[in-house]
Amino acid sequence: MSSKKYREKYGSSNIGKARKYWRFVTFGFRLSKIPLLGRIFTGFIGVKSSNGSSIPINKSLELPDNVILPFAITEHFIHKASHIFIMNYCGCRKRNECEEYDQSIGCLWLGDAATKIDVPPEIGHLATKEEALELEHRAYEHGLVPTIGRLKADSWLMGVLPDEGHFMSLCHCCSCCCILGKLRYGASSLSKVIHRMEGVTVEVNSEICVGCGTCTEVCIFRDALKIVDGKAQINQENCKGCGRCERKCPKGAITITIDNIESLNTTIDRISSYVDVT
Repeated sequence: MSSKKYREKYGSSNIGKARKYWRFVTFGFRLSKIPLLGRIFTGFIGVKSSNGSSIPINKSLELPDNVILPFAITEHFIHKASHIFIMNYCGCRKRNECEEYDQSIGCLWLGDAATKIDVPPEIGHLATKEEALELEHRAYEHGLVPTIGRLKADSWLMGVLPDEGHFMSLCHCCSCCCILGKLRYGASSLSKVIHRMEGVTVEVNSEICVGCGTCTEVCIFRDALKIVDGKAQINQENCKGCGRCERKCPKGAITITIDNIESLNTTIDRISSYVDVT
């Protein structure tokens, strides 16, 4: 494809390049385990400057004053955002031709750097807060887990480098297609860009668990969940607290809890220390 045709189709973004090399992503992450290549990947992913969390949407989470996760966090940043850009589709689900989840629910980009996005209207558009809030509720109703934070790789994808801390990613992820699931194939350091939300605990009741493995099928994070001696076992160091396993467990053997409502503010403060959307 000529550079002119590329710009007509993808603008100044790197979406076309990402699509072209998508089938090599897993192999690429495996290469990150080689020391020299690992340093290159660490720089590209932005391990030191990136920081995000998957926010659980589990209805079993009980919070006071009718507070609902994930809205308490996602809506906070949407209301603060100076600019909002909505993708018209999810690139991961579209590339995988996902049939289980809605492909039309795409990512949001928040902050001043969102105005630098240059793509055709078929791909996305600057949006109002009302549009963004409506999309969040659609994603919640469809069972998609929001991942929010500063992720340098997304700045590259959308062509808004250098990443100066004014570009927030708010993606709506499924377990079958999400690019974050590819991190488990790479060097362990790459997984550090995603942090468990403060105050969240995920546990398995071994007396109820029958070791069916349903939970492991939806866990996308590296070495977070395994079947050991016929029982599900959570590695608390690697678990990111997304809550997918609790929602899918057919026996109700997994519980997810949050210690108190102040943990929401702690998560907001941590993410805000990395990216400013105002």
